[in-house]
Amino acid sequence: MKEYNILHKLAKRIRDLRKLKRMSQEVLAERANLHPSLIGKMERGEINPTIISLEKIAKAFNISLAELLSFPDDRHILDADTLLLDKSIEILKQIIEIAKGYK
Repeated sequence: MKEYNILHKLAKRIRDLRKLKRMSQEVLAERANLHPSLIGKMERGEINPTIISLEKIAKAFNISLAELLSFPDDRHILDADTLLLDKSIEILKQIIEIAKGYK
């Protein structure tokens, strides 16, 4: 099994969360008030981000810094539950829109 150092684990964590939230690097950068190229470098593990940048990214994801810095790779991300919840919310939004048409 390939060993990852902390920088590569962090890179993967940011990339996985961004994809889970269906954000582009540009959208994440905008929400975090960071340059898009900085997000790319973080996701490739090319730089060691500051704690301030990590806090901005956590806020952009609407999670705590502690959650951002947890590495659920070892216990597999809760993607399935989160994706299921996202899909359920989308279905409910569609139902509400359909119901509005019957008023």
